[in-house]
Amino acid sequence: MKAEDFGKTWKEVFMERSALLNHRTNLETELIELRNKIAHLDEVLNHLAPLAGLMYANEEEISSLGITDAIRSILKRSGERLSPQDIRRLLSEKGYDLTGLSAPMASIYKILSRLVDDSQEVEREKEGGRVYYRWKHPPITDEDIPF
Repeated sequence: MKAEDFGKTWKEVFMERSALLNHRTNLETELIELRNKIAHLDEVLNHLAPLAGLMYANEEEISSLGITDAIRSILKRSGERLSPQDIRRLLSEKGYDLTGLSAPMASIYKILSRLVDDSQEVEREKEGGRVYYRWKHPPITDEDIPF
């Protein structure tokens, strides 16, 4: 093969890479727009449901919350003690985006520590060198919602 053949191949690969990067950017933008629309529709449904005599509460949707409130929600809805790793896993499973945090586990540890010290809502338990956190009050159920 000649140098110009390698140059032609390089240019083709570079063009394909550029096209794929553009496509990925478009898909990511579309995904963000879809998430925003779904969150907006959930808000509308939550506001309209009582007026229509219906029950609709997407309390499982924590992606629009701040991380502290998302962790509170995870702890409130859990009937058991959770390790910080359990909390991170549940946040991810429920669609909470942790990619914006440079050190997600450090943030989770700090928030849990603050919740134990400041709020009196969360208790810390140590067992076998591991630390667990539990919401002090009974977990929230659908029966607790008055409408």
